[in-house]
Formats: sequence, structure tokens, C-alpha cells
Amino acid sequence: MPKALNYAMQCLTAFTCVAVLTIVSAPVSSAAGSGIQKLKWHNEPRMVPDTPFQDGEGTTLTLSDFAGKVLVVNLWATWCAPCIREMPTLDSLQADLGGDTFHVIALSQDREGARVAEPFMAKNGWENLSLYVSDGTTFARAANIRGLPTTLIIGADGREVARLEGTSEWNDPEIKEALSALIVKAD
Repeated sequence: MPKALNYAMQCLTAFTCVAVLTIVSAPVSSAAGSGIQKLKWHNEPRMVPDTPFQDGEGTTLTLSDFAGKVLVVNLWATWCAPCIREMPTLDSLQADLGGDTFHVIALSQDREGARVAEPFMAKNGWENLSLYVSDGTTFARAANIRGLPTTLIIGADGREVARLEGTSEWNDPEIKEALSALIVKAD
């Protein structure tokens, strides 16, 4: 390989590693910006997939099992550093708003399912989130997910009203206010 090409490839590799490390090590607040501004609200609510997933006990569920609730459906994985950084804010959101009319579904995309996700959640102390796992990438494909983390906001009518690709501070007062307005609208 010519020296100039070899040098260019080394520089590109070094630059890529620095860029990836910078993104992965950035705190959620600087990586995410204002969460409410990153949410992409749909002009018209969209249908959501009725693709099955499992809870921590292995019970098969679909989003329709949560009918009447406003949902924050977050697709994450134990190997996804940005996902891990935002999980405490989802845990806090569930603690603050969770109940009969609101629920956070943190849907693990780990290939080994509950076997790896459950101890990982326990180790990190996310005690307000329930365990949910997707069978392979079926749910992600059906929901047209392009990468992790991705979060869907589902209205009480079971339709997707907003989506956020990337991380957010889910316990941000503006996000909680917007979600609370959806909850009130559902009542």
C-alpha cells in the first residue's frame, strides 16, 4: 500500500475513534440538548405495530395490552452506551408519572433477552422500570426503528404521536409537562 494512502487510512481511523469516543462519553444533557425540542411530533397520529414482546415473567404482550394509557416506549440495549446514560431519566419519569394512565416500556433489544437485561437493570438500580424484551428485532423492524435508542410516544388511543431518535433527559420538566398534557387529554 502506498505510504500516503496508509497514512490517510491511519488518520481516518484515528479521527473516527476520537469522534466515536467523544459521542459515547458525552453526558446526556450535552448529547441530547433539550429533549422536548428533539421530539418529532407527528401531524397525524400513526398506527403502531401490534408485534409481540415479553415482560420479565415471559408473558407475551403487545402495545394493545396497554390500551388507555399514554406510553413512552423506549428501545434500548445493554451494549448501547447512549441508552444506558438515559435509562435513569426514564426510571425517574416512570416514578413521577407512572400509574393507571401512564407507563414507560423500556424494551430491551438484547439478543439474549431477559437473561442479560434483567441482571443489568438490577445492577444499575433502575427500580421503577419493568423488564420488557423483544424477540429479536421483530418489534424494531415493525416500528421502523433506525437505531438505538429510539423512543415512541403513544397516546391513550394507541397511536404514535411523537418519536425521538437518540437520547433525551426524560425527566426534564418540559417533557413531563407535554406528557402530562397527553395524560389529561386521555382522561
